Amino acid sequence: MHCLELQFPPLPQLLTVNQTTFRKQAVHFERTFPLYDVIIVRRGRFYITEEDTAYELRDHQMIVLEPGKRHYGHKPCPEDSLLYYLHFRHAPPIRTVRADHIPWNAVFPVTTYRDMEPRPHSMYIPKFAELNVHRYEPLVTEMVKLRDRPILEHMLPLQAMLGQFLVMLQQAARSRSFSRSEQVCDMIIQYLHARLDRPFRLDDMAAHLNFSPDYLSKCLKKHTGLTPLHYLNHIRIERAAALLADPNLTLQQIGESVGIADYNYFFRLFRRYAGMPPAQYRSALFAAGGGEDGRRGR
Repeated sequence: MHCLELQFPPLPQLLTVNQTTFRKQAVHFERTFPLYDVIIVRRGRFYITEEDTAYELRDHQMIVLEPGKRHYGHKPCPEDSLLYYLHFRHAPPIRTVRADHIPWNAVFPVTTYRDMEPRPHSMYIPKFAELNVHRYEPLVTEMVKLRDRPILEHMLPLQAMLGQFLVMLQQAARSRSFSRSEQVCDMIIQYLHARLDRPFRLDDMAAHLNFSPDYLSKCLKKHTGLTPLHYLNHIRIERAAALLADPNLTLQQIGESVGIADYNYFFRLFRRYAGMPPAQYRSALFAAGGGEDGRRGR
């Protein structure tokens, strides 16, 4: 499966959503469209060409037509065909990538109070795919109902539902690309989260998951770019940053609660990942109003 890579923020903006029936012998007209056009075939057959690539869509299949590309129906529908379509505005995709080449478990730097701008991220939606329409239909049907009653209180839910719809498409893309190594990667991540507060030994994890240490390290590195220890340190510091908002916990206690009993090591690790020592992070957090009144030191 190939996916379109879209960068956000900003998030895509919904223009319209609807259900329509293309009657037997009907053909989609030709146009070059400035929007994304998502077409889902609920029942029947539908023929569409984008630039020089022709697609035949059958029951429970979908396509995402890209902005700025010419598309047209190249063949009439052989029967009455029920379709859903969504139009949304967003920048053209950065690229098209195979779903099994996407680093689904990639991690990002710990955010701090000093961040003033959102970091760019990517979402991935299938270009052409087979869907379980029964999963999507309730959401899309509700979107159509809200669109038919264009009042103020429906506008924000409609945009939020588009986000939910795109999340479902991305989940479908990921599930189709779920290789054996990615399954193992997820097992490692679950293991590390479950044992966040305990000392880590690669051999213990290997024995628990019943794989060799080298194979586990390769699987996690392939899908996240990190070794098991580096991944564990990342989630430990994320957890520690959240705990610093509690003034009743000392820095020593916070380090121990995320599995780092040596305070000096916790200090160095936190500064490396968060860009500042934990005490400075806590002080800035309280100064910015991000924690409870009062605080205790080490």
